[in-house]
Amino acid sequence: MRFRFRNNRMDRGKCHVLALATVWAALAAIAPSAFAATQLEEPLLPPPPPPPPGPTCANTISADVVALDQPFFWNRLGVMQPQGMMFALLEDVVPISGTYVGAGNAQLREGKRPRPLVLRVNVGDCLQINFTNLLAPARVDDEQPATRTASVHVSGMQLVNSIMDDGSNVGLNPSSLVVPGGSATYTVFAEREGNYHLYSAGATTGGEGNGGSLSAGLHGSLNVEPTGAEWYRSQVTNDDIQLATIGKSPGGHPLLNYDAVYPVGHPLAGKPIFSILDGTGKIRHSDLFAIITGPGRGSFPAGTYPPNKIYPDRDQSFREFTFIYEGEIGAVQAFPIFEDPVFSHTLHSVRDAFAINYGTGGIGAEILANRLGIGPVWDCTGCKY
Repeated sequence: MRFRFRNNRMDRGKCHVLALATVWAALAAIAPSAFAATQLEEPLLPPPPPPPPGPTCANTISADVVALDQPFFWNRLGVMQPQGMMFALLEDVVPISGTYVGAGNAQLREGKRPRPLVLRVNVGDCLQINFTNLLAPARVDDEQPATRTASVHVSGMQLVNSIMDDGSNVGLNPSSLVVPGGSATYTVFAEREGNYHLYSAGATTGGEGNGGSLSAGLHGSLNVEPTGAEWYRSQVTNDDIQLATIGKSPGGHPLLNYDAVYPVGHPLAGKPIFSILDGTGKIRHSDLFAIITGPGRGSFPAGTYPPNKIYPDRDQSFREFTFIYEGEIGAVQAFPIFEDPVFSHTLHSVRDAFAINYGTGGIGAEILANRLGIGPVWDCTGCKY
């Protein structure tokens, strides 16, 4: 049987539809039982392939991390973040009152400055984040998000066990957010060197200084270092240096024991002074800046980094600087005049609104403080221009 169709004053697409309908009608008339079977039977699909195996961890590094409500100052001029929320290592947190930390009863210990949390892991290793949500069950400031669940979500990292390592609540996936007072463990694999933004996925929406918990400060960085790297603090106090000094160089510089720990009787007794990682593979410091060395505090193996004619010995140890840009912060300005209906428009562009690592330096507050003769810039010559 042959079928001929002509496209005479008819859209070509309509011809194709008519042709298909005519063919099916003809087949139904010739073999109705075969036609019915064709309609009812579904083709057999091959079984889905098994899920790929999870990544293999050369080593597993751990970090005990908490989220807490923590007001802080953005600068020395008085720009304030009363709705502050941040991550910290559990050992850097103490109770506001009583003996034990808990949801709504946690603050940074004395001597610990508010800074974005920085965790580190080497290429090929896994990081196990033991997370506890110490945020108060109800928000402590009207500018905080009403959502009090929190997590640690690291963008761009491979999950090791399941979607529960993601620290998120998306679509039909089970939620891995944590309620105040609760805990969860997230394990991620470090495949490539670089820095990866970490934040809480509990309350992420907003803008213009109202970006959920992000603008309140609940974020940080996971820095993936070269294979075999060792990490040391690069900013310590003079007291720390004295505790770790084991002698003097011919030039009079201190010779340091980079494996030293704080002595018995010290508030931080047993904690490494310089090493960010302790002997058990646990992260003990969350410093923004660090000294990254090769194995044995030496250079990295030859070829770790591509050759560069301008900097031929790129395999040397290096100092690492972590900068996190905060494009729109929810800061309370240093002077009420920023909210004055007459001056607010004029001063809007010089207010403190952009920050780096919980620090900001808008020129408006500096000029006002200088003109009023107050604060750390009262006699700043450059502020007069």
